[in-house]
Amino acid sequence: MKTLNLDSFISKETDIEKNQYKILSGLKEYRLEFNLNKLYPSLSELVYLSSQLEEIFDRKGNISIPLPKGIKGKTKDKNIFIEIVEQQKDQKDYLYDLINWAIPLIKNLIDEAYILYNFVEDNMEIIEVGVKPVFKNEGYLLVPDNIQNVLKIYRYESSIYSSEVRPFHSLKTSFIQNSKQLNFSGAEEFVKLELIKKYKDKPNIATYLCNTELDFPFDETVFPIAKRKLLDHLSL
Repeated sequence: MKTLNLDSFISKETDIEKNQYKILSGLKEYRLEFNLNKLYPSLSELVYLSSQLEEIFDRKGNISIPLPKGIKGKTKDKNIFIEIVEQQKDQKDYLYDLINWAIPLIKNLIDEAYILYNFVEDNMEIIEVGVKPVFKNEGYLLVPDNIQNVLKIYRYESSIYSSEVRPFHSLKTSFIQNSKQLNFSGAEEFVKLELIKKYKDKPNIATYLCNTELDFPFDETVFPIAKRKLLDHLSL
């Protein structure tokens, strides 16, 4: 989506009221997405932007920012950064004031989005289907699209990466097929058996159902949160 990014703050334009208007207009577009129950990619973009702005805000005395078009300065490393030097004090103060004004607005909107996120997450449950497999690092994820009245089936692969702080998990998914919604007890086990018959290379693969009755936008809200819930479940 990218309604707002760092370039929205860093430019040759130093009319703070004009730029504030542009930023408010961008935030309004994000809010419209959230009002339509569409969380992604808007939420990710705002969280990333907020972290970038906070980093700049915390370094007022030595602000380091991406080189905007039309501004010349001392560059640093392959990312082409510019140091705003003392001769550019007016521009530095302008940028600082603009960021100081914008951060609370962005954070408030992020908080509003997380209210929606938590509501969706609380109304979603990951259920293990059938016999518990020995390995959980790959399998199937069944997620209902209640707007289209279909069950979407994905193959997933989970990986663990090590870092200096702690290991973290990642999840890769690939769409397989749509299935009709089956409204009877044990329907998910029937779907798993059909998958085993069709994909015979995986006779006892892990299968999980994302159980939810929400009829929110699938790609923008339901599926991203379903993946995060599955990842949390696999990390236990």
